[in-house]
Amino acid sequence: MAFNVGDVVKIRRDDLLRGGGQARVMKVLPQQLDASTVREYVVEFQALPQKFPNSERFRFCIYREEQLLS
Repeated sequence: MAFNVGDVVKIRRDDLLRGGGQARVMKVLPQQLDASTVREYVVEFQALPQKFPNSERFRFCIYREEQLLS
């Protein structure tokens, strides 16, 4: 399923850092010329991760399409 900028997505539970969390799609990264490549997205989280509550480092992350749920 393709996502658009502004969509709120859920991160799959198997992600160790952000599993089950929600984020907003900020950017759709350009696909390579190879048709087998998977679409990637830059997402922004509203809250910092529980494992690193004082770090802004994980506010923005890149996820592949199969790691996100609508």
